[in-house]
Amino acid sequence: MQVALDQSNSDLSLDTLTNACENSIDDCQLILEQINDVMYTYRVENHSSVGAHIRHILERFNCFFDGHPQQLIDYDNRKRDRNLEASLVNAKHALAGFSSSLNKVRSSKLTAVSVSESVDDNHPPVVVQSTIERELMELVSHTTHHLAIIVMLVNAQGGSLPVELGKAPSTLIFENRQ
Repeated sequence: MQVALDQSNSDLSLDTLTNACENSIDDCQLILEQINDVMYTYRVENHSSVGAHIRHILERFNCFFDGHPQQLIDYDNRKRDRNLEASLVNAKHALAGFSSSLNKVRSSKLTAVSVSESVDDNHPPVVVQSTIERELMELVSHTTHHLAIIVMLVNAQGGSLPVELGKAPSTLIFENRQ
């Protein structure tokens, strides 16, 4: 089933999605305010640290912001900046500019984008057509997934993060109805 969207619905969706992205970034900031450097960088065996997950979230957003003006988002083009992973202060600083970047997306009239990403290590990246709205939705979903892991990592170290962090909006809606 194909749904036709008029401009007012599209604008409403864009506002909803950029607000959801801001909420995701706020959740990251909340976590960073409630943990210390040891919790941020702590690794269990070969598993990722909170810092590694935060870095990954930030870099995925940056790929979106960098590619948005050219209408080509390359999620493989992450910088993999270990300074973000190793420093709580650097991560907090990196988050600071995201609201401004989201405002640029809000004011843009761009809708269609191409997205490039590796999905199989034996083949070249796949390039598909997408929309700004779909990519914002993906950023929220992707961030939520990583926040769920971060919550487990922090709580396993004795931290105490709010239970709703890392839960999908649909899960929160379902739980609130129960």
